[in-house]
Amino acid sequence: MSKKVSPIPRGYRTATPCLTVFDIDSAVAFYQAAFGAELLSRQAGADEAVAVHATIKIGNSIIALNREAPELGILSPASLGASVSQVHLYVDNVDTSWERALEAGAVVRTELFDAYWGDRSGTVIDGNGHLWSIASKIENVSQDEVARRAKAWYSTEVETPVAAELPVEIVVPEETLADDYAAV
Repeated sequence: MSKKVSPIPRGYRTATPCLTVFDIDSAVAFYQAAFGAELLSRQAGADEAVAVHATIKIGNSIIALNREAPELGILSPASLGASVSQVHLYVDNVDTSWERALEAGAVVRTELFDAYWGDRSGTVIDGNGHLWSIASKIENVSQDEVARRAKAWYSTEVETPVAAELPVEIVVPEETLADDYAAV
């Protein structure tokens, strides 16, 4: 009798973000340095040296990484010149995590600020153009109070200071990607 296979792999949740990057290994190294990521798996392409997919774990969350495949229309935000989403990280100490991300090479998009919804939060851009908001809850705020504060925030037209626009300066690997996917 064969063991029943779970439709959702161990450690995963129903939804798993998947980020497209230029180079899996350098992205993993950055996420390890910036966010304390743990490498869970790495899959090589046709030449066995170049990774085309990996999974990492940050805190208790799994994130998949895919290498760009322009011939399939799979591009990173930096190649597109815009990011349409972000990964939001809740951490124990946002100031410490913020400094760690900057030391690893992240670029500030919005400075850290104390938000009306009770978080201390800021946003950085990684080398592939992905936005990462980093936050810690600093105050429990009721929904009524959040609504009141939001109205005040937006009625005074307070702007969150934006320090960097997309795209950030990115170095694109010179090797072609098509050869790496030939046998995948």
